[in-house]
Amino acid sequence: MTYPVTITSLANGGDGLGRVDGRVCFVPYGLPGDTLDVVTTREAKSVLHAAIETVTESSEHRCSVDCPVYERCGGCTWLHFAYPGQAEWKRRMVEESFQRIGKLDVDVGWADDADFRLGYRTRATFQHRDGAWGFFESGSHTVVDIPACPLLHPKLNAAFELLRGSRANQSVEITVNPEGDEVLVWTSKADAKLETLFPMYNAAGSGTKRHRFMFDGIPVVNGLFSQSSLVLNRVLRREVERQIGEPASLLDLYSGTGNLSLKYAESCRVVGIDHSGPAIMAAHALERGEYQVGDETRFSELILQEPWDVIVLDPPRTGAKRLLKALGKAKANRIVYVSCDPATLARDAGQLAKTGWKLREAVAVDLFPHTVHIETVCRFER
Repeated sequence: MTYPVTITSLANGGDGLGRVDGRVCFVPYGLPGDTLDVVTTREAKSVLHAAIETVTESSEHRCSVDCPVYERCGGCTWLHFAYPGQAEWKRRMVEESFQRIGKLDVDVGWADDADFRLGYRTRATFQHRDGAWGFFESGSHTVVDIPACPLLHPKLNAAFELLRGSRANQSVEITVNPEGDEVLVWTSKADAKLETLFPMYNAAGSGTKRHRFMFDGIPVVNGLFSQSSLVLNRVLRREVERQIGEPASLLDLYSGTGNLSLKYAESCRVVGIDHSGPAIMAAHALERGEYQVGDETRFSELILQEPWDVIVLDPPRTGAKRLLKALGKAKANRIVYVSCDPATLARDAGQLAKTGWKLREAVAVDLFPHTVHIETVCRFER
């Protein structure tokens, strides 16, 4: 069934929000200010999900898109959302999560790099199925065949073009050095063709030493987590370092290869801990700071072990729920919490506030332009 709807807001997942006959209506690719004719795709008593049939009046934020597979490919969903509107709504979505979930009123700041809103991704996993190479279609495992992507750094697009000419028949992760010649390629199964095409190729379980390169003093290791953009990671690190200040001691939880803490190892005591043995080995090999493998039980022990000046944590999307009891008791001067999910961050921030921690500052960092994803850096003090 077709309905007219005006989009007035955005949902946490990025869909446009409007109302139809008193019911909330979620519309993918709808923008605040759009007037649309929509077709329902799913219907419940109080909620509608719909697709755009016609844009009868465009939002001031809507812009043209130069991508032949946009709205089919799931690689991005906000390429039609112009800046500065996109930035303002991302910042607003973080504020609304704090208010709705954490019951905290926070004036959220903003940090980005306007020079890298396109061509910023230096790492991506490419899918292959039925002769198609690219990314999954939105909401499915159908692979959308793409010749190139406007979000990928030129060096990553070049590596992808080389990959498309191979006969690999599995997903392939590629990480490029945007300021060097290194191209890391990782797969779950060994592939002799890829090994020939890419000198810095590794496969899981092969037993060979993982290839790596250094970027901004941090090891980037094949098959291990790094931010999807090494150039925009600089924006994140600047913001984290500003909020950390000049610590006398630093505990880094979910440290990975030391992205947020290695810098401080020359001036103060740094202890980092992570689940990943290979990531800890890469950080430890630099002989700066104390890096160890552990789980959340060990994380909590370290939190309570001594009066840290600063505790920094960058947990997975599920947040730091298992650490909140220890963090609540921590004898630290400040906690700097980095999150890729506003909802779990708001939940954890609300719990920390109940234990005497005050949220002093929150800044949204645009690590993923033209997607709904947003990183947030928070500073808590007693």
